[in-house]
Amino acid sequence: MKLVFGIIGMVVVIGLTHGAVLDLVNLVHQYEDEILGRRVGHPGIREENQLEDENEKMDDVGRPIEVHGWDDNLKLGQVSAVDVNLDDNPVIFQRGPVEWNAKSFDMKNVLRVKKVIAEDTILTLDADKGKVKSGFGAGLFYMPHGLKIDHEGNTWVTDVGMHQVFKFNKGETKPSLVLGEAFVPGNDANHFCKPTAVAVASTGQIFVADGYCNNRVAVYDAAGKHIHDIQGNWNVVHSVVLFEQEDIVCIANREGKKVECLGAGLHSPQFLGQSSSVVTDLGRVFAIAGRGTALLAVNGKGSYYDPPTRGVTLDLANDNQLVDTWGDELVNPHDVAVARAGDAVYVVEIGPNAVRKFEVVTPAAEMF
Repeated sequence: MKLVFGIIGMVVVIGLTHGAVLDLVNLVHQYEDEILGRRVGHPGIREENQLEDENEKMDDVGRPIEVHGWDDNLKLGQVSAVDVNLDDNPVIFQRGPVEWNAKSFDMKNVLRVKKVIAEDTILTLDADKGKVKSGFGAGLFYMPHGLKIDHEGNTWVTDVGMHQVFKFNKGETKPSLVLGEAFVPGNDANHFCKPTAVAVASTGQIFVADGYCNNRVAVYDAAGKHIHDIQGNWNVVHSVVLFEQEDIVCIANREGKKVECLGAGLHSPQFLGQSSSVVTDLGRVFAIAGRGTALLAVNGKGSYYDPPTRGVTLDLANDNQLVDTWGDELVNPHDVAVARAGDAVYVVEIGPNAVRKFEVVTPAAEMF
């Protein structure tokens, strides 16, 4: 029996050593939720039976179990990103013969060797067989990094060498929108510095994690016009997830070894950028993915005192409770994605260059 992660539940959780300031914020939120009815996922405006249903779903949380050998027939370069398309097939972003190493960029974050990747970089895989179904992107990219498939099936990617973000309409192989100036790093409305990831709202708003040099999430409208930045005390914003119903955006603060969730400003602009929760003790968080009340994270190698390389599942509706650890055989994970059906998790790695599939099974299914 496979688990389908539940409908998105309460994601705003506070109370992690922020002191009196957040105590006051909590009181304000409680007043707004219970008296004013602001819809950001707090319990004061939700039916009790809805909360009980979500708690039951988390009690029966599934566990990702690796499907060994699923990617044995894939020949890939460094695999930097993964997401799932509308058909629930994984889509990956890979670098072919190009490798990112200590010599790839100069001191000003400019790519030293500008050699376009001649092979397909965006590959759609068969969810069952682990084989390449289709691909495109040859002759377009120099140092692939992030990839996102939005609610309409459009593909968004970031290239840290080009310092740009690209949108490809569903079924198209030429970009319909390009953000940033090619090969020119910067920190303004028209420039990024090694942007890492993208999240897209149903309204069309684009959230760009920027990234390795700029500790911000740059937000644009559907036409690519800069709206504002969400700033934070971060050190490498490496991944971003949008919980749209709750009006929350979560970022992986990789070198800060935290996940922070903040107001996204979609429905309640007055709470834009306001920190709502911080999850610590995760190690160097390379990537996060969300579905239902669950937040999945994968961490890479860190110091002696950091957790081992692995995946974790957190319940954001229950004080960021650590529900499960999984993926003990992961070596160097770089991104993670959850199938739209909730029955599979995909993790991509760099060195080894691999795509790992995990089937999500219920505790009862593991007994047989």
